[in-house]
Amino acid sequence: MSDSINLHEDPRFATVAADLERIRQEIIAKGKLLPLTGSKDGDVVILFDSYGEGKEAEPSILIEVTSPEEFNGAETLLDEFEDYVIDALEVASREWSQEVTELLGDDRPVILLINGEEV
Repeated sequence: MSDSINLHEDPRFATVAADLERIRQEIIAKGKLLPLTGSKDGDVVILFDSYGEGKEAEPSILIEVTSPEEFNGAETLLDEFEDYVIDALEVASREWSQEVTELLGDDRPVILLINGEEV
């Protein structure tokens, strides 16, 4: 993905932005955050962005969870949550145009962050 692509300003990505928000709302509505956050006050944002420092930064899918509590659960909870998001993105992406799919790329690492820390 080019650094100049902005999902919220470029009309080609309106469907992607809407899908990311829909997935976010489903996660919250289905209580998928509770095992990770230990609180109903957690939130999640899913982004197509770069991750890493300087020249090491690469296009990624970021799943950013914020929580008033620290994560103290099992690794399997993290894997299940990440898999849920990846599956939801896979289903949603089937409806995106070929142009959008090519611009976003299909070989992005998925990075799960809780309160800014990679887990």
